[in-house]
Amino acid sequence: MRGATLTPTTSRDGGRAVTAPGTRTPVVLKLGPGDPEPTGHADYDEVIATVPVREIPYSWVRLVRPGGTLHVSWLNPFSGPATARLTVVPEGRASGHFVEMADHPPAEEVPSVVRQAELSVPWYRTTTSLDPEVIWSDPAALFALGIRLPRLRCAQTSVGRGQVRRWVHDTTSAACAVVTPSGAITVEQHGPQLLWREVEAAYQWWEEQGRPEFHRFGLSVTSFGQFAWLDDRCSGRIWRV
Repeated sequence: MRGATLTPTTSRDGGRAVTAPGTRTPVVLKLGPGDPEPTGHADYDEVIATVPVREIPYSWVRLVRPGGTLHVSWLNPFSGPATARLTVVPEGRASGHFVEMADHPPAEEVPSVVRQAELSVPWYRTTTSLDPEVIWSDPAALFALGIRLPRLRCAQTSVGRGQVRRWVHDTTSAACAVVTPSGAITVEQHGPQLLWREVEAAYQWWEEQGRPEFHRFGLSVTSFGQFAWLDDRCSGRIWRV
């Protein structure tokens, strides 16, 4: 296609790709809130999707020509939307690093599993050395937990006097860690899954890797799934998200 002339193409935001005789300018598609699902195959040099999603449709990858780029906003369940810049290769895979993350995690409605946990006796109570405020005050830690524990979600509830309880939960279980007046940290586990143990393990992994910032993580989207990795896609530190 080098040197070819392309018919001007309308993008989703109303812009047009302008071509000069005998030249080829990049064809860009922008996907915004409320736009219909695009169709096509390898029609664009760049696709910019501004709608945060947890699962990146493989159909978006198919829209991009090999060598082109896909800018996506992946919804990290702990730290909020993070933008990744992915390059599409001839094999049909898109891979690249995260390049930007939200300044503040979005406020989410407290789910019923957490509301029910607040009103019930914990199934299991233990202690921990991991202060929840250490996690929630560190954007890099929040991002790492969200990308290591993509099936979990987080929430917070008020306990009065400006204090909050930090929760992690899935659809059946919830856990929170509370700092007591003595300085001990008590963990309350509700439901069959011991979720705070998963948080502790993920946080320890993050520390062992040198406490990496978000830009050291990457994302790959393939026809058979979506994967995250640290530093390099072929490093062996890769997992499904």
